[in-house]
Amino acid sequence: MDFREFQNKFMFKPPEHVKHKVSSRPLVSICVQTYKHVNYIEQCLESILEQKTNFEYEILLGEDNSSDGTREICVEYVKKYPNKIRLFLHHDQNKISVNSIKTGNFNAFYNFFQARGKFIAFCEGDDFWTDPEKLQIQTDFLLKNSDYSLCFHRFKEKFPCDYPGNNPTLNQPLQDISSQRLAELRFHPLLSTVCFKAPLLRELPEEMLQVLNVDSFLLSILGTLGPAKFQENIGPTIYRRHEKGIWSGKMKSAKLKIKINTLIKLIAYHKKNNKSHLVDSFQKDLKNKYRSLFVHFLKKGDFIKAIPLFRYII
Repeated sequence: MDFREFQNKFMFKPPEHVKHKVSSRPLVSICVQTYKHVNYIEQCLESILEQKTNFEYEILLGEDNSSDGTREICVEYVKKYPNKIRLFLHHDQNKISVNSIKTGNFNAFYNFFQARGKFIAFCEGDDFWTDPEKLQIQTDFLLKNSDYSLCFHRFKEKFPCDYPGNNPTLNQPLQDISSQRLAELRFHPLLSTVCFKAPLLRELPEEMLQVLNVDSFLLSILGTLGPAKFQENIGPTIYRRHEKGIWSGKMKSAKLKIKINTLIKLIAYHKKNNKSHLVDSFQKDLKNKYRSLFVHFLKKGDFIKAIPLFRYII
């Protein structure tokens, strides 16, 4: 799917492009998606603006029609940094629903299609970077190592004082990842730590718009294009865990259903591209997820929901 196809299918009202003076030829595009991040977005943007580079970069800031003051902060930042930030103000009419949940997928994909850099990095609006050398180190590596599809580094989770703490901390890879293991999602770098070459994905599959785990889908595609380099010499991204986060706030059954949907779409995508080894791998994962959901409903005594799942696990 190219940008025109994306617009024709999903755009009902054009986003507002706020006036800017950003270079038309940046080396790196940093995609920032934000929605109801009034307490976090300033720290996110400051951590990007503090980057020390010998090249020009652009910040693609997609604001998804927040009602908490986030939009106003974004507008102030583009006025203050017109040479760095391109701000897109989005509308509710364009939000794409997945699993009956309104998502930020339109916002995220719009940012991607607007990117003009040779490399793409991400930082979600409630995360922030801690290393001002991050972009320089990552682009230097990718410029010298064309066989790698991406590079990444570590992250730290930040919990609020009143966080219920009923979710385990995330596993993170701390070593290089082979192409196959990345494509199979056996290891999963945090997207806000990743930098990759933009030309690797000139078009995006429509299946990717139909999942909530867009980061997983993107990493699987990149895995088919080359291995990932772990860079231990970069300070961590801070990944905020809070109940308002689209993933952190989900119940176990909802998370399993979301993962099942992602696996179904990944299987469809890789089947079209004749990646039979990936199809087989994800089909095994899918069966395990159905089994987990089946057991979950049994433990809750919800047999009406459990029984229909039995045919997927036998």
